[in-house]
Amino acid sequence: MRLQTVAPLLCGLPDWRSALSLRSSAFAAAICVLAAAPAAAADPPLTVPKAKLDASLHCHGKLQGAKRQPIMLVTGTGATGDEAYAIGRGAFEAFGHPVCTVNYPDFTTADIQVSVQYLVSGIRAMERRAGQPIAVIGISQGGLLPRFALTYWPSLREQVTDVLAAAGTQHGTSLFDPAACVPSGCAPALWQQAQGSKLLAALNAQPDETPGPTSWTTVRSTTDEVVQPQTGPHPTSALRGATNILIQSVCPGRMVSHIGTVLDSVAFAAFTDAIAHKGAARISRLPKDVCAHPYAPGLDEAGTSAILAAGGNLITPRLVSQVPRVAAEPPVRAYVKRRAT
Repeated sequence: MRLQTVAPLLCGLPDWRSALSLRSSAFAAAICVLAAAPAAAADPPLTVPKAKLDASLHCHGKLQGAKRQPIMLVTGTGATGDEAYAIGRGAFEAFGHPVCTVNYPDFTTADIQVSVQYLVSGIRAMERRAGQPIAVIGISQGGLLPRFALTYWPSLREQVTDVLAAAGTQHGTSLFDPAACVPSGCAPALWQQAQGSKLLAALNAQPDETPGPTSWTTVRSTTDEVVQPQTGPHPTSALRGATNILIQSVCPGRMVSHIGTVLDSVAFAAFTDAIAHKGAARISRLPKDVCAHPYAPGLDEAGTSAILAAGGNLITPRLVSQVPRVAAEPPVRAYVKRRAT
């Protein structure tokens, strides 16, 4: 039996020090105090079958015993992990670190409380296979999912050194009106990323927006056409406790789309800076010529611009007619409502 179970029974005995067979009364007393304290919140169980979780993880480069820190790339709503890697492949190959992605259910449009389980499993598998902590970079919902995972699965916090969230839907987007979903429904993740959703209200009621020893960096753009507001006193993608970078503050006048935020030269420079140093990224350490090129090193400018311009033609039809819809936001699960530690 566990100490947490046995000790309270023994500590209730008149001669509890003898019952515990401990020479030190002070140590015995400490055991009883420990037993009386509430246990730390455990990681929620993963309810998705292990075979599905394992099959969703795809890695590029040498992960087993990796010499360079592995990277988890987290895709956004309406896309697969494979597609996200294909778009940024040149940048990651130039960077030279092994990269893994996850293919989330229904093109990352399913209930976030389900999708996050795939990320939790993927982080655990990567850290185990690499034998070292990993770094995470994500776009849109892919910026929200790492925060969700590290908030409610505290064991992950020692396994992730850095998170860079690009255009993350941390506090929801005001550009999505849930009322538009009433006639025919919407994908679960769309309901959940709307400003004022029940899921985000529960997450944002937690005391720490940047949990654990993990270092947090966010990057956002004023010209984001999907996630707003990005200016004013409460930018939706910014997090308390993070280094929050506005691209236009570094490169004035730059036009950056929602998806393009993660491929932007400022975002990628911030990510590589965070990996290279202890703590979050620092704007003062970014390359002096970071604004000279629109995208990360290794990406072809014309080709990347064309892919980004066509992105909506791929994602929008999926959201409209190719993924499951629900008539209301999925219920918030009990572990999300409780106070995270």
